[in-house]
Amino acid sequence: MVIISLNGQMLPLYVTKDGNFFTQNLIPLQITANSASPTSNGNNPATDVPKSDKPLVELFVMTHCPYGTQAEKGIIPALKALGSKIDGTIRFVHYFMHGDKEEQETYAQVCIREEQPTKFLDYLSCFLEASDSVACLTRSGIDKTKLNTCISNGNAKKYYDADAVLSQGYGVQGSPTLVINGVESKAGRDSQSYLSGVCAAFNNAPSECSQTLSSTAPSPGFGSSASSSASAASAQCNTA
Repeated sequence: MVIISLNGQMLPLYVTKDGNFFTQNLIPLQITANSASPTSNGNNPATDVPKSDKPLVELFVMTHCPYGTQAEKGIIPALKALGSKIDGTIRFVHYFMHGDKEEQETYAQVCIREEQPTKFLDYLSCFLEASDSVACLTRSGIDKTKLNTCISNGNAKKYYDADAVLSQGYGVQGSPTLVINGVESKAGRDSQSYLSGVCAAFNNAPSECSQTLSSTAPSPGFGSSASSSASAASAQCNTA
């Protein structure tokens, strides 16, 4: 075990002997009568998320996972509401499940996120409507030459590999997975639940946390409809 400083918070990390992987907490292999059994009920995260002055918020998804896109639609209003008060990022899991279209879109999105960050959420919001990446590049004002260079010179793969290392280190097993201050959170997937979950991780919540956002979960997949399925509130794309 090692101790790291994350946004002013001292956190334990458990590192494998070869030094290649880490995890935030130990998971018991046996459940006893005294073991805590986390539950999730919308606004209440299932885990104890450490508090910090500026929470680190990372949502791990796949670009074409219907539950990943659902989570993105839910969390974007919360990210915009909190702005620079948090360190919020959409990241990508360490595996692909939806073919070449997903891999190529991941490289495009990670390039936009890293090299044209002020346009990333606008592009993503557009992409989540109908997965029309070509139209969204134009609509959100993406510098296509810069994007193509990022993909062709190998930067896209480097950016994605960095996300993949984090995904594996956190023990991410499905899309979406929300990690706040290094710990998996069950907040979401409607915007108000995401806002509440993130705001619970502040040492002193800012005024932005008093905003009221939609408490209706978006539908899985692309489009702007609301979810009509309770089971979709916790479903993931995973390899299990």
